[in-house]
Amino acid sequence: MELLGAVATFVASFSLLMALFGPSLASPQRAEAIRAVALPRHRYQRLVVAERPGWERVLAPVASRMAERLPGLQRQVDERLIVRAGLDPALFSPAEVYAAKLVAAIGVMVLALALTPLFGGALILGLVVAYLAYLFPTEYLGWRARRRKEQLLRELPDFLALARPLAERHPLEYALTEATETLEECSGGSNLLASQLRRAVGAYGAGADLYEGLHDVAMTNDLEELDELASVLGQSRHVSRKGVVQTLEATERSLRENERNRLLGAASTVQPKLAAILAGIYLPEFLLLVVLPMFIATLGRL
Repeated sequence: MELLGAVATFVASFSLLMALFGPSLASPQRAEAIRAVALPRHRYQRLVVAERPGWERVLAPVASRMAERLPGLQRQVDERLIVRAGLDPALFSPAEVYAAKLVAAIGVMVLALALTPLFGGALILGLVVAYLAYLFPTEYLGWRARRRKEQLLRELPDFLALARPLAERHPLEYALTEATETLEECSGGSNLLASQLRRAVGAYGAGADLYEGLHDVAMTNDLEELDELASVLGQSRHVSRKGVVQTLEATERSLRENERNRLLGAASTVQPKLAAILAGIYLPEFLLLVVLPMFIATLGRL
């Protein structure tokens, strides 16, 4: 009877959730796509995009509704984290991210409550999993932001190596613009730094200050090295062309040394990690095959 009651509880909970959110998970029909013409651009893109991860297809409709009804959630997540993760805040607002955290945690707890009659420890385990589900959205954004920053730091020395010979023969603004366009064209759009610097180059073409644009790109991506470079270049361009070239060369050398030190530091941790893995594999076998039989034999002689 307990098993039948648990199954009935699970079916009832699942049916209730599907009745509430099932229409939001369904694929948009042609009539809905036609009505979407009157929607804003970002809403229309979200409606017609069908190839999305499963977790996003489940969380996005619920989170968007919760975010619309609770606008105070906007202050719970920093919008800069979403930007640094490479996402558009118009598509994934801070309120929706925080609502996704709540929905994920509540969904895990509901599932744990439904499984409690079958497994006594489901509720305790569900609390741990719900906490992890609550942390996952922001931790995932932070992971994406860190990966983007590491990629930008790896690409910055190559950008400077390309801009330095151009700065020896041309004005600095021309050298930076030409290096950006060349990297963007040669990489086929895969160079992240070039795609970010195109905004500063575009603003410079429209009459804005190039170094202010570089500063904005650096602040957007939390790239202190680029911010310092923009400040130094903005000062050294008034001195001499030779000073500009020396600044580019010194910055490139410093960045490559930092990358080399980081790789050496990562390599130095390989041996301890390998030793820990080997200990985790062989230590239990040693205890079971050697220590435990010796302990049992010793007890038998007493």
